[in-house]
Amino acid sequence: MVRHPLIDDVVGTALVVDSASPVVWLTEAFASLLRRAADAGRTVVLRTGQEAAITPALRHALGAYGAAWVVAGPDGRLRDGRTGVAASGVEDFVHVAPELVGAPAPEHPVSDGSVRQISIDLTLRHHPERAVDMGSAIEALCHTVGTCPTRWGTAEPLAVPWDRWVVTQYAKHEAPGVSTSYAVGEGFSATMTAHLVDGVVVETMSAALTVPEADADPDLADRLFAAVQQVADQVVPVFGVVMQRRGDADHLVRAVSHGEPTPLAVVVGPEAVAFLDRDGTWPPQRTTIASFGTRTGAGTDDGGMIIRFEDGWEALESFLDRIDEDRFLRLVGGAPLDPAHDEGALDGHVRESRVAGGRGAA
Repeated sequence: MVRHPLIDDVVGTALVVDSASPVVWLTEAFASLLRRAADAGRTVVLRTGQEAAITPALRHALGAYGAAWVVAGPDGRLRDGRTGVAASGVEDFVHVAPELVGAPAPEHPVSDGSVRQISIDLTLRHHPERAVDMGSAIEALCHTVGTCPTRWGTAEPLAVPWDRWVVTQYAKHEAPGVSTSYAVGEGFSATMTAHLVDGVVVETMSAALTVPEADADPDLADRLFAAVQQVADQVVPVFGVVMQRRGDADHLVRAVSHGEPTPLAVVVGPEAVAFLDRDGTWPPQRTTIASFGTRTGAGTDDGGMIIRFEDGWEALESFLDRIDEDRFLRLVGGAPLDPAHDEGALDGHVRESRVAGGRGAA
């Protein structure tokens, strides 16, 4: 049995945490409960009112530990705070899934105010012969939109001034285990993880950046992808997904729908290129490709690829038909593909299987 001061109720194997706070943070206490519950095979269910918001860091932690967020309406009806799917009770988040999939409930509202954002989920392998420098990839991407992280930490509130060297030292201290840290700035939020695999540091970053509305900055996409190529000179991208979406200006996650995100590109590193089927017509329809880097010691001059999509989901589905998904997932540990999985892009590539209230929308 998990004993913890944050637990307000126990429903079967669900540990319910009630919060009346307008914003729920990933505090040290909440982080410890998530860890202990996961170790004990229990599901943490955060229960809030429908007006509450959670931070990007807590959103990540809930997903990482298989925890749920349920919102209760004035009439007591429950729905998944992330997807908007109606729930018959707390038990649904144990017996069905911590994040319910399906059509949002009628009471799940659509946001009436949002900003344009770019989300980038990217796995990187640091060169073993170079000094490890965590956060350099995030800074390179942030500079393209004129913002940078200002604070970071491992639990909230994030009060430590951003410093790449300190972030790197924390990751080294946690090695060979997995380190997880969070960073925020004006119009920016990110999660960073790092761990050792066969003596090589593997870094995964998931960042969201607020960007100007469409056509306000026509060169933005080119700058972003140029930044990815710049990153490739310091570390080796393995795989990544770039999405355009809508979100709240403060980057908090609310129990509302922002509509369906749009895939912009995937980043396929030199190591992952071998898992692509390039027979027949290449590149896939509705895509354009830019190359970066070279593979060394692999008997080939293949470099990495940035595959840009001309029409969002159809182009992504055309690309996904060309990959060995199982080998990709084993290579990257699943993380950069999780958003695509949650939106249904890796589930038969059927567009109707996605839900507008899903991960990229809430």
